[in-house]
Amino acid sequence: MKRTTLLGVLLVAVLACSAALTTVRPAHAILCCEDGGSSSVQHWKMASTCADAQAQWRAEALPEAQADCGGVTKVCNTSVPDCYLSNGMYVADGFLSWGCRVDCGPLTP
Repeated sequence: MKRTTLLGVLLVAVLACSAALTTVRPAHAILCCEDGGSSSVQHWKMASTCADAQAQWRAEALPEAQADCGGVTKVCNTSVPDCYLSNGMYVADGFLSWGCRVDCGPLTP
């Protein structure tokens, strides 16, 4: 009797596991980056190092892209301009172009 009960419990467990593995899972969206067709107004920042000038430039330019795309995590394909020297200071000057992450289809399980 115990053996039959254990085999029954084992059979139910196997059937439950196989049903869980074969049920259709919900499709999850894949985010793709659309082409960088948007651009900002010109930004210009000067600092004692190129890294500082670029960081300031990015901090000023990025909110425009975030507002356009609908959030911080939706911005892609951005680039920071190279620096040039002006009177012993580094300058980052240019336009930010960006793309936005969009739903490009389901992820198949």
